[in-house]
Amino acid sequence: MACIASALEDAGYTVFLPQRDGLELAKLLPKLIEKDFSLEDASKILNMAIFDLDVFQIIDSQGFILNMNGRVPDEGAMVEAGIAWSRKKQLVIYKNDDRSLVQGNCNPLVMGLSDFVFISSYEEIPEAFYNKFSNTDGKSLSIDESPFEISCTKGKEISEYLATEKSIIEISDLLLNLFGDVICKISKDQKMNFSQAKKQP
Repeated sequence: MACIASALEDAGYTVFLPQRDGLELAKLLPKLIEKDFSLEDASKILNMAIFDLDVFQIIDSQGFILNMNGRVPDEGAMVEAGIAWSRKKQLVIYKNDDRSLVQGNCNPLVMGLSDFVFISSYEEIPEAFYNKFSNTDGKSLSIDESPFEISCTKGKEISEYLATEKSIIEISDLLLNLFGDVICKISKDQKMNFSQAKKQP
């Protein structure tokens, strides 16, 4: 993934690489726990934040690259690719690994995301995007009012925090503001449902 990012950055593209540019669970989790959230609730807050940040970054991008190497593709990457495709982002599939599940072929549902074309060298990645961007009409898909838009809005706020190099404490405070009430309500509802279930004969 670092090599893919480098190939694009060397060609002048701006890249969001989640494991490099996203939220660091190992640093943020202890800070949320220090604010009297349980490990379970702190983990939920971070999971929600990671999801929303990823959704925003995909929506805010012009294109998406899916690394298909491995016996099976990464499940998170597949969700991201589905989001990118559904939002009409230019999608490039990278694969230089012969392993696959379908008799030596890539799954057609995955390959359809990039018009059944994939590339097999890092050097081809920037050119593939250049070709895709050259063939678009410049129109973008509007985002409807939905849970999707809510996630994108929250992801944008997280992204803006990360771009201004906020401290871990400031980032954890933002995550609490965005997700703390939701987690508390979910936990309360779960406890209420559990106690109601226990009362039933």
